[in-house]
Amino acid sequence: MIPQPRTADLLRGFENAAFDSNAVFRTILDAMAHPGRIYDLPLDVPAPAGLNKSATAFLLAMADMDTTIWLSPDCASDAANAHLKFHCGSPISSTPSAADFAVARLDGDLAFIKELPIGNAEYPDQSATLILMVEDISDKADMILQGPGIKDSQHLSVPGLPAAFHAWRAENHHLFPCGVDVIFAADRKIAALPRTTRIEVR
Repeated sequence: MIPQPRTADLLRGFENAAFDSNAVFRTILDAMAHPGRIYDLPLDVPAPAGLNKSATAFLLAMADMDTTIWLSPDCASDAANAHLKFHCGSPISSTPSAADFAVARLDGDLAFIKELPIGNAEYPDQSATLILMVEDISDKADMILQGPGIKDSQHLSVPGLPAAFHAWRAENHHLFPCGVDVIFAADRKIAALPRTTRIEVR
């Protein structure tokens, strides 16, 4: 039998669950409403092995017992599984096709992204959100974003984004109203890339 982690061995979640969760939730909503705009994480949370602070805070605020989390192989760890099950109550899936929230590293194998749920015409909300952990996010003009929530255009740079990601994202955009939303999660800041956003890669 695999020993279960003791509660005393788990990292803490939000210190003030209601206040902290609401602060992170509002930050995520603002990020989704303003694609490509960079937001600082409003508080400091400990992250288990395999996850960074922003990805952890996102899941603590957004995931619950009715949402399924999938962690890519380079993010999955006993500590991460235990942390999310204890603080969120979320089931952890072994396959990305069942994910409500999928977490991966930019420098890992991204082949799974084509397996993520995209919803359907009747229920486009039954799609996954991809939390992609990255080293940095800046407002350099590597990408020019346009679409809902952007007045004219928004600059965004995520170093290391491969051509395959941009090809997948272009296909994903054309699936609207279906499709996958993306959250870029650096250690202490995030930026959102909703399915509605158009991208010009410089």
